[in-house]
Amino acid sequence: MANQGAKKRAEENRKRLEKLRIAIAIGIAFHLVVRLIIRQGYTSWWHIIGFGATFFLELFSYSAISKFAEPEFNDRGDIVYGGADLSMGGMCAYWHDLLYISIFVQVATCLSTHFWLTLLVIPGFLLYLLYKNVLQPYWAQSREQPVLDEATRKRLERSQQRAERRRMKWR
Repeated sequence: MANQGAKKRAEENRKRLEKLRIAIAIGIAFHLVVRLIIRQGYTSWWHIIGFGATFFLELFSYSAISKFAEPEFNDRGDIVYGGADLSMGGMCAYWHDLLYISIFVQVATCLSTHFWLTLLVIPGFLLYLLYKNVLQPYWAQSREQPVLDEATRKRLERSQQRAERRRMKWR
């Protein structure tokens, strides 16, 4: 009965990865059938390069998601860790988004070549995250440094020294 949660999570992750593989296969098959059979081939090399790029994005994001979901076993073969929860936020959610965008672009470009521009959402979002999480806090931090007069600075130093002495006393 031990590690039932880990076994359950490993099974959920296996099912989720299977669904993602099916979605990738359907997207690729749809794109190839429409482009090669219905539309009688590709109109330029850019379509082939775009298909290769979306295929690479799908493989890369799927492999990252599968690394999150990888369970850990002990030397007896019992499951110790069932893998990360794939419905959690953070980096795993970004990999899912990248996978869904690339599948959408593969399918949508069968209708119109203008859907290749949808891939520009990815670097745009990366620039937004760079601004929001790195640049904006850095700029805000550099402006917020207060100017202290000599008496206030000495008083703060003394209170920090007292706090450090108290910490050292209780260790």
